[in-house]
Amino acid sequence: MIQNNLIFDLGFHNGDDTDFYLKKGFNVIAVEANPDLVSEGMKRFQKYIDEKKLVLINKAVSDEPGMVNFYIHPTKSDWSSCDLNMAESDESKSKVVSVETVSFIDLCKEFGTPRYVKVDVEGCEIMVAKQLFSLDEKPPFVSFETSKRLYAGIFAWLYVAGYKKFQLVNQLNNLDRKTEENQTLVEGKKIDYQFTKFSSGFFGNDLPNNKWLSYEEALTRYLKYKELKTIDNQELALGWLDVHASL
Repeated sequence: MIQNNLIFDLGFHNGDDTDFYLKKGFNVIAVEANPDLVSEGMKRFQKYIDEKKLVLINKAVSDEPGMVNFYIHPTKSDWSSCDLNMAESDESKSKVVSVETVSFIDLCKEFGTPRYVKVDVEGCEIMVAKQLFSLDEKPPFVSFETSKRLYAGIFAWLYVAGYKKFQLVNQLNNLDRKTEENQTLVEGKKIDYQFTKFSSGFFGNDLPNNKWLSYEEALTRYLKYKELKTIDNQELALGWLDVHASL
């Protein structure tokens, strides 16, 4: 059964998305591989953890049980990844830690199927999308951070998993999105909230209804964006995109 008061935050990072979900009144299961960020998150959200509104798990999302290496970028924590090449894509030297793994499927078995899943796990997104496909009961809403390397697999697995509507959201613009200016919000409580540069922003039915696209339309638009980003990343295609999908 869908747990309509539950959100999974896969890729907790500094907790800004979890903060939004909690203040909207949702319970949150958050997963983060970086032990330093988890330690900071435990302090920041101790009240919610004590109230059992938040479960913060220090593990890496994977499709196999065990331990994996996690590579922590020295200055850009959002670049840290289980993929060494991704973590060191700017030729920096990462710090390696060994962390236990957890699968998306096992999270659903333990906590129930959430209303919404945010996936930003730096290189492991397709792994999650494949697991999403294999679930009998799927979350009504999901979002994945896209990249030029992984977009095709993410789109394809979402499509075969049965998701019918898609929306592309530029995270760079989330700083300018304010909850008090939008009185049509229906997901959780109505709150005054200012997103940060690390926020994924609105989700589910709080996204603009007139911007939902078919699979073909969303993929075509992403390919156009990708082409412009290749031509001129600074002027023609700023930011980075999340793809949201709805059943």
